[in-house]
Amino acid sequence: MSAPCFVSQRIFLVTRYLAVIGLMICLSSVSPSATGQDPALLLENSLIKVIEQAEPSVVSIAKVRPGPEGGRGFSLGAFAQPRPQNQRPDDPEDPEFQPNNFGTGIIVAGIRPADRLVLTNYHVVQGGPVYSTNPEEERRGPSLYVRFADRRMCQASIIAADPRSDLAILHLGLSEVKIDPAELKPLDWITAPPIRKGQLVVMLGNPYGLAHDGSSSAGWGIVSNVTRRPLPWAEDWESRALMYRLGNLIQIDGRLNLGTSGSPLISLKGELIGLTTSLAAIEGYEKSAGFAIPFDEFTRRVIRTLIAGHEVEYGMLGISPHTVLPSNFRALNTTFKQASAVQVSNVAPYSPAGRAGILADDVIVSVGGIPVYSDSDLMRVVGLHAPGEEVEVVGWHTRHSIGPFKVKATLGKWPVVDDEGIIETVPRYAPWRGITVDYPTGRRRYHRVDDPYRRAVVITKVSPDGPAQSAGMQAGVFISEVNRISVATPAEFLEATKQLRGPVELRLLDGGKVVIGE
Repeated sequence: MSAPCFVSQRIFLVTRYLAVIGLMICLSSVSPSATGQDPALLLENSLIKVIEQAEPSVVSIAKVRPGPEGGRGFSLGAFAQPRPQNQRPDDPEDPEFQPNNFGTGIIVAGIRPADRLVLTNYHVVQGGPVYSTNPEEERRGPSLYVRFADRRMCQASIIAADPRSDLAILHLGLSEVKIDPAELKPLDWITAPPIRKGQLVVMLGNPYGLAHDGSSSAGWGIVSNVTRRPLPWAEDWESRALMYRLGNLIQIDGRLNLGTSGSPLISLKGELIGLTTSLAAIEGYEKSAGFAIPFDEFTRRVIRTLIAGHEVEYGMLGISPHTVLPSNFRALNTTFKQASAVQVSNVAPYSPAGRAGILADDVIVSVGGIPVYSDSDLMRVVGLHAPGEEVEVVGWHTRHSIGPFKVKATLGKWPVVDDEGIIETVPRYAPWRGITVDYPTGRRRYHRVDDPYRRAVVITKVSPDGPAQSAGMQAGVFISEVNRISVATPAEFLEATKQLRGPVELRLLDGGKVVIGE
């Protein structure tokens, strides 16, 4: 260990020790006459009660690669177990099994309340098998195993995954191991209360893959902040677009070790308020700080979408933003009382921002009632909303009619870069005659951020041997009309086609026409 890392770790441990001692002194100074109990014991009992209630809903996750080294080769070699000569290295049934990749998850209810699924971080299960209703479909690549608190175990597969939010939902092969879903206790992610700085919280996880017996390890800490992003700040758009880089994380003063990604963050009232992610701390400088994804309305929207098996969609204004420094913002002499804001460098033609009347060089101070102080704030707040939602944008015109403005903008869809990372087992937009469509901005390979917005839908997939392929249709083609009815969103396309019979004429954005039969 390098000297700076050693010093940092010592400072962290000393700070934690002093914080605990200070808290215990404060509690001990409270008169016990009101309750008849020692306040320190009350805190201890609260922690024990919360852990006992939540632990049955926490699972350990192992990702096992196929092959002779599938289960071993643990990256922290000092912890790896020697392999007995007669033991398969990739056998999760073995009590001494140590996977290469491991993490934590929580049990949640499915669309049907009786169903049981697992919520975890995407990076924990990335590359794992995708769920299929066809049991004969061959599973390729790494296998996923979930071990419950009572030591029972089953295989799992991915129902849906979203790299941008770093969340995934797993299907559990419970019937294969004769586990009744009713035996598994789900955690409530729907009614999480607002998070407050200074809250004491409990974490239950699988550090270093130690949960061979299903028993999660407990930790506790304090919420240090509720709008954090890890360092270093990424320069490329693909990395910057990740939601945890845009300032939506809870910061905890507890260290999150390898394997604790996907752990529940629980209040002392037993409420699920977040899902920890050690990924942010690994990539940042503050190794001693922990981070968690809050269960706010945005995260609940993502979870609902993933449980349904759909791709998660993010809103987009269609502008190129940059942060206005406080000195420059003050020089604009606006009437808004905030330290900084976002200036519009460019407005894509016909974009949601352009149609709403937002101009280049305008300054935006809030979106949907939430102040934006930087370009990352703007990307995060707009991304909280889904395409098609209307949001209020407040700002200041700097050209021509100088002064404040307040407009409504109907959002488009943020272009997806990582097609391979997105897992969608239930298409949001059902194929029509072998065509799957998306918003015109839905995929980065068909739309760059500063491209003009097209009033059309784009084909993202053409089924083999279907009517569309027979008509010569290909992915990347833009459709502007269906039987002379204009379509600009997938919903409009599906509405225009749902009751059509016989040959249908599609007008393409390049002026061409294609007739597709049934």
